[in-house]
Amino acid sequence: MYLTWVIVALAVLTGAYALLDAESAPLAQGPSSMALATNMSEYQQALVQFALANPTFAGSVQTSYLAPYLGSVVANPIWMNYVEPNTSYGGSLVVVYASAVAATGAIPAMEQLAQGSALAGVAEGATVVSPGNPPVSLPAALANGIPNGMPVWMAQAYD
Repeated sequence: MYLTWVIVALAVLTGAYALLDAESAPLAQGPSSMALATNMSEYQQALVQFALANPTFAGSVQTSYLAPYLGSVVANPIWMNYVEPNTSYGGSLVVVYASAVAATGAIPAMEQLAQGSALAGVAEGATVVSPGNPPVSLPAALANGIPNGMPVWMAQAYD
């Protein structure tokens, strides 16, 4: 009789251990919001350096052209870009935006890294909106081309 209770108790403990162990199995973690935002910032800086070295370039820059400016940084493939030379003064407008909904988690960290800049925010139609700032117009080539809610970070590349 005692042997039966010992076997039942061991079976219950084994079952509980199996259930608890299955619940605590590590999940594959995606990059944190700050890691995504930092990667976006590094990508943007490489794009600014490219724009400074190529002041007449207009359009999307292939990642292979950014390699010398990225160094050891591996750009996340969700980042898209656009460079447009300024018409009224020297330099270029640089735009980095996301192509995947997974990047929306980076928005608060991106705004933090940008220190509240009006140039870092969320695409809404033909503008970029950020907390406490007036909307900033996107270049005509990107207006209404970036899905609403995607993170966008613009910069001016000039000497």
